[in-house]
Amino acid sequence: MTRLAVRSTRLLAVLVALELLAGIGSGLALQSSPKAPAAAAPLRASVPHLDPRVPLVTALLGARADAIARRDRAGWLATVDPTATSFRARQARLFDALQSVPVEGWAYELDPEHTQPANPAVDSRRGDGWWAPRVTLRYRLAGYDALPTAEPQHLTFVSRGDRWYVAADDDFADRTARGLWDEGPVRVVRGRSSLVLGHPSSGALLRTIATAVDAAVPRVSAVWGRQWSQKVVVLVPSTQRELQRLVGGSGDYSRIAAVATAELTGSNPVGDRILVNPPNFRQLGALGRRVVLTHEVTHVATRSATAAGTPTWLVEGFADYVGYLDADVSSRVAAQELRAQVRRGRLPAALPADGDFDGGNPRLAQVYEQAWLAAVLLARRHGAPKLVAFYRAVGSGLSVDGALRSVLGTDLATFTSDWRRDLRTRLA
Repeated sequence: MTRLAVRSTRLLAVLVALELLAGIGSGLALQSSPKAPAAAAPLRASVPHLDPRVPLVTALLGARADAIARRDRAGWLATVDPTATSFRARQARLFDALQSVPVEGWAYELDPEHTQPANPAVDSRRGDGWWAPRVTLRYRLAGYDALPTAEPQHLTFVSRGDRWYVAADDDFADRTARGLWDEGPVRVVRGRSSLVLGHPSSGALLRTIATAVDAAVPRVSAVWGRQWSQKVVVLVPSTQRELQRLVGGSGDYSRIAAVATAELTGSNPVGDRILVNPPNFRQLGALGRRVVLTHEVTHVATRSATAAGTPTWLVEGFADYVGYLDADVSSRVAAQELRAQVRRGRLPAALPADGDFDGGNPRLAQVYEQAWLAAVLLARRHGAPKLVAFYRAVGSGLSVDGALRSVLGTDLATFTSDWRRDLRTRLA
């Protein structure tokens, strides 16, 4: 499922691999979907009107970034309000958890022109000397992120005497997004092409995922090409609730086994991550895990060639095409729900619309199966390279009809008719 969800003040591009409870493998039908940090980059702040707080808070944020770079726990905690006992304890745990994570370039950007307005509730908690300007945290995972991830930090700063401190990150409706390291100690497993981050409780699952992703990367590259990083970061929360906090938004992730996300910085996707939902993922057999993770790795590979106008049926259908490729699964097995629909005479009239991929759609399984078989038909008729060229053409801004005409020598109406006919024949 491709959609844009608002998470605080950022856009989160979410590509979801849905795992509906019926079908292949061990009971899930596949419907989709420590090393020292480098020195922090200089902190930047615009100074609009000689606000005396700006240089003091800028220096405070610089000290926090420097503490991460130097692994200076005391220096980190020295930036936290000594009276904010609970927040201070959470910040100590956060710092400790980060020590195993290969972060680099940890830095903050302060924008004092955008601040939280007066708030009596915050006054009662922090006194009248608080300030909450817009702050953005940027960092990279060493060896995996070409560009830094950008995360809004909804921080409250307080003055105590002649010093400023960070007092909270959850005083307002928009709260600082939680990372895996906010939820407890982090264990890191490195594969040939993968970096898997989870908690110690996940145990051998982290290595299993790393091995599976390492195997998926060359499968994806064999279809898509090698013009992508061929490096994948996977986050493995311990619970579904933690997954919800990490992904953000209000989506229902109870039926998913994995989800691929990225931050949007302008038009550039950054911070590609695959998140695994352990309760569901553990129910998958070897085949299911292969298909799911190959699907998600495909989303990572194709991200930069996927535009806002790329239809979801193509995004998800292509990912399923690569996921199922050479998996020795027949369409009658993998598209059981669509087959039942077609055999009852309910042939879809058109390719799925973007809205059909909403998580609340009771026919979501059939929608994914429709998208998959559309991609399969294109590949069978024109070959995988042409399917890739078609995907890239749509991502470059051509309409689906225009790309079908220029790349494949057909048009949308003809292809839709051919696809409907193929569904009737294939799923009879």
